[in-house]
Amino acid sequence: MRNARGPNLLASERKHPIRSLLGLKKYVKRYQYAILFSFILVLLTNGLLLISPQILKVFFDELEQAFNDPNLTVSKDRILFFAVLFLGVALIGGILRFVQRRTMQGVARQMEFHLRADFFRHLQKLSASYYDNVRTGDLMTRATSDLNAIRMVLSSAIMYAADATVFFGLALVIMLRIDATLTLVALLPFPILAIIIRFLGKRLHVRYERIQESFSTMNTKVQENLSGVRVVKAYTLEANEVDHFKELNQEFVNCNHSQIRLMSFFFPLFRFLPGIGIVVLFWMGGLHVIEGKITFGDFMALKAYIFMLVRPMVTLGFIVNTFERGAASMDRIDAIFSEEPEIYDGEDVKWNIKEIEGEIEFRNLNFAYPDGQSVLRNINLKIKQGSTLAIVGGTGSGKSSLVNLIPRIRQAERGTVFIDGVDIQDIPLSVLRSNIGFVEQEPFLFSDYLRNNIAYGVETPNDDEIKEAAHNADLLSQIEEFPDGLQTFLGERGITISGGQRQRSALARAIMIKPKILILDDAFANVDTQTEDTILSRLTEIMKGRTTILISHRISTVKAADHIIVLNDGSIVESGTHEQLLEKNGIYAGIYETQLLQDELEEL
Repeated sequence: MRNARGPNLLASERKHPIRSLLGLKKYVKRYQYAILFSFILVLLTNGLLLISPQILKVFFDELEQAFNDPNLTVSKDRILFFAVLFLGVALIGGILRFVQRRTMQGVARQMEFHLRADFFRHLQKLSASYYDNVRTGDLMTRATSDLNAIRMVLSSAIMYAADATVFFGLALVIMLRIDATLTLVALLPFPILAIIIRFLGKRLHVRYERIQESFSTMNTKVQENLSGVRVVKAYTLEANEVDHFKELNQEFVNCNHSQIRLMSFFFPLFRFLPGIGIVVLFWMGGLHVIEGKITFGDFMALKAYIFMLVRPMVTLGFIVNTFERGAASMDRIDAIFSEEPEIYDGEDVKWNIKEIEGEIEFRNLNFAYPDGQSVLRNINLKIKQGSTLAIVGGTGSGKSSLVNLIPRIRQAERGTVFIDGVDIQDIPLSVLRSNIGFVEQEPFLFSDYLRNNIAYGVETPNDDEIKEAAHNADLLSQIEEFPDGLQTFLGERGITISGGQRQRSALARAIMIKPKILILDDAFANVDTQTEDTILSRLTEIMKGRTTILISHRISTVKAADHIIVLNDGSIVESGTHEQLLEKNGIYAGIYETQLLQDELEEL
């Protein structure tokens, strides 16, 4: 049995946040002009914001001159002028900031849209074997919580970082021109903040990865319990599952507490350290005013700038927090993007192949799963176009593994599987799979209308075709008894209908695409023999001209096939028609006699 990967096997390498977020550059480039427009607005907004202290400086300098010179006065109109000017600057700045935020938030949502679409597209490309080794809950966490954390970087962190950087740079230039000494002294605590950011940033990154991994584990637990709720109830293990969930929930809370403790220490520093600079400014700045080194207006302007710098410093805490969280999430997303599909269209694909006829051949086929488990050995078999092959064998004999190689759900070695004489790896995947109808042992139905489930894979289906396919699968009469008919909405995995109805719905879906190759992998396991006979009789006409492969444990299902093979431990041990195999008196004959005996006992 192959083991599923634990959460840490998908965990990414820890990188610097900037390196982690470089994967977003193609999305940024897509909206580079909108982002550039936002940055221009950042410059204009901060430019207007920095004008306000200059207005205060001029206003207080005029008041000081009027106070010191009895011949000078500041009229009410002058005061009103400064008030209107101050209000006008604030109003224009507010409008520009609104446009800036709306533009950047909109761009961020669009970039998130493309990132999520690319993530989903990549998940669709990954091979079936990949999903054997990962947890659905973990992938769902990455597709939701992690992508949301990345959006926060795009929408808020980048904007605030640009805003804080531009404001700090422009304010620093103006403050140095007013009084370089006071400015440098007031800003002495700021290098300490940079050291703290570097020290705590790495720890935040680690904590966020742990939080997301814990959240993934908890999501997986919920997803599995909801999917398997009937099993949980059947074994009356609800209390056990609740206790286990509490443990995972507590672990998630503990991971968050660890991050909260760090941030609780982090954010106050961004207020406390700039506050030291303000105290120093008040003390030294007051002395400079008394000594006549600067005017009272200069002091008020410096005070306003220092108070304004507290905002970007506090914002810096949010920026670091958001960047580290987004970087940790981007690492987790990149871990999925770095996974390459095992099955894809290679360089030797013959794109001129637009359709297939359906002749299948296996040549010296040996197949093993990635963990080394060998399941098929030296398979040599040719299935003529339009013929019906039946495969019989015990559980684990390799029946499903063999047919999974035909649509390349699993990958066989080159030179071992051919269709129409062409290696299947040279046939475009879209052509190969669109010509194969596959009904698995455990059919999957979507949480959608029954009509859409049957018509899945057909671009423009009509009700007549859907009903015909349902009739051939012996499902139409039951559909007509449903209150909503074809518009019946199915629960998750089609749980609201019976197992036999799910199997026949999947069969109707396979018939709908009119495949050149029809594979029925134990497709009648959940229907009675009478229904099976009805379906097989209706399929007789459909199967004409189509290559059909039947896998079944019932001899009644396969005895009419053109050719029958018996698999045992991954090898073909018997081959022939129903009559020929009975004459050999081997495994097939033994299965047949056992089933005849069972039928006789059931009739008693």
